[in-house]
Amino acid sequence: MADVRQGVLDEAARLICGPRNETHGDYTHEAERIGILWGAILDLPESIPPRKVAAMMVALKLARATAGRLNMDDWVDAIGYAALAAQIDADKAEVWR
Repeated sequence: MADVRQGVLDEAARLICGPRNETHGDYTHEAERIGILWGAILDLPESIPPRKVAAMMVALKLARATAGRLNMDDWVDAIGYAALAAQIDADKAEVWR
């Protein structure tokens, strides 16, 4: 049996560094747009920062992963959003360069 852990990590990396990045562009900019919209919908005085948008997406995917039938995409997406959040933080702090 294949190592599910490695498969999930590999698929998340493949998606966020390949097709989804090509389709949606830079995630930080996308998260900024999402944060502006969510902030407006929630009637907040400011937008939601990109790192919190990514964290909220991780939470959404965890909620889906723990409800209903198994859907491995939920786990892949949660890991992908966590990696995107890490990238946002690393870029801001200028670490791992």
